[in-house]
Amino acid sequence: MKLAFEAEDAIIGIVCGLLLLGLTGRFFSLKLNDFVYVIAFAALIIFIFLDIINEFRDLTTHFGLIMLSILHNLIDLVISLAFISHFTGWNIPYITPILVPYLQNESIIAGIGIFLVVSNAIWLLTIPFWM
Repeated sequence: MKLAFEAEDAIIGIVCGLLLLGLTGRFFSLKLNDFVYVIAFAALIIFIFLDIINEFRDLTTHFGLIMLSILHNLIDLVISLAFISHFTGWNIPYITPILVPYLQNESIIAGIGIFLVVSNAIWLLTIPFWM
């Protein structure tokens, strides 16, 4: 169910995390148009859904690994929806009133960027061990 290879969502998650780190200017500066961030997170959402479908279709691996992958995808999904709401101003129920106010703090955005880079890099590095 994946488009090209197994780790598409992890690579796009790393890219989104690097975009957030560039936005904050913590390690490097990369301020782009808001719609670039929206497109990146929308692409991440698409690949998150493809990965969740793929996880349910391939139940031959360890159950705990599948549940951990689905939990990670759900966290990435909530983060993606929060940033789409933040950059577009769209009101997404539960996401906008609860999470978007936290995105006004640059330290939290940098922390989320680090989370996206590190967690998706771990998934990317461990792929050879669970395939």
